[in-house]
Amino acid sequence: APGMRPVAVGIPGEIYIGGACVALVLAFRMHRLHLRRMATIALAIAFVADTASAFAAGPTPPFIAIRFVTGLAMGAANVAAISAFARLSEFERGYGLFITLQFVVSGLGLYLLPVYSGELGAKGMYLAFAGFDLLALWLARHLPGIAEIESALPRSGSERAVLMSLATLLAIFGFGLFEAANNGQFTYIERLGVANGYTGTQIGAALLIASLVGIPGAFSIVVTGSRYSVASALTLGVAIAAAGLVMLLASHRYGWYLTAGCLLGFSWAFCLPYIQTLLARYDRHGSALAAGNSVATVGDAAGPGIAAIVVVGGNYTAVLSLSLAFFVAAIACFLLSTRLTTAQQPEAAT
Repeated sequence: APGMRPVAVGIPGEIYIGGACVALVLAFRMHRLHLRRMATIALAIAFVADTASAFAAGPTPPFIAIRFVTGLAMGAANVAAISAFARLSEFERGYGLFITLQFVVSGLGLYLLPVYSGELGAKGMYLAFAGFDLLALWLARHLPGIAEIESALPRSGSERAVLMSLATLLAIFGFGLFEAANNGQFTYIERLGVANGYTGTQIGAALLIASLVGIPGAFSIVVTGSRYSVASALTLGVAIAAAGLVMLLASHRYGWYLTAGCLLGFSWAFCLPYIQTLLARYDRHGSALAAGNSVATVGDAAGPGIAAIVVVGGNYTAVLSLSLAFFVAAIACFLLSTRLTTAQQPEAAT
């Protein structure tokens, strides 16, 4: 889930790969999928896989295979959830609440995991995941069924027609760049603090506050709804992130480090509901959302890897500059996407 990115940095790549693969495959079948049934089956598989992981944790082929299966299952469940939001009358606010909750959970995770990881161990952690799978399985009964019978939803053409549209492709690619930029800078912002000579307490406080600031950022769209255009909101959000990166590049003072972290955390949470809103408007049945989620997951995994390539001798300036470039490219994709949509479908809100 997007809001869980800070916690998910330490999750094995098998989860990312599995989730990205299943989301892309499902994107081409969204109009014929029964979301409630898909989520129920996927979460049941995830429960079994997480339970098995508790007793097989280790760098072994069976454990890697189990985590890949978990990624497939959780990817399918996530696609069902985000597609269900697209079918609400005020889906913009739905995505805002979705991301708000995710940042609340990630903030708690950033606090609880370091404190209790020793007592939990790998077995306890995966059993806790299995418990959350069961909770999600209970909630899945509220998801909608087959998209084709929901006549109230506007038709967007076939999944292939939606996904091959230039406007959709630009938005999806922009989503991947946005996530690569955020995960790249987040992975190294702690190392940057160490390189600047800050104490562990200072760095921890800055990261915690930055995560908490994301909560009002995500909730902003719940208050405003569709009052502001997606293009304007994303421009503002990416500008805030760029300002944070410029602050990190310009000064080594702790106050600037803390402020920059808050700007980046706010921007990340603020933009995500608007990006999901943009993709939902291209197809209210969820094909663009599923494909966007797949590409964003690839961006999550690729961002830190690309950042690692450009780090030279502990100099993190290149990482920050790379993230800044990704942000600029992402907003260019979003703006061009909304412009193309306006030109092709004047009645569609952007």
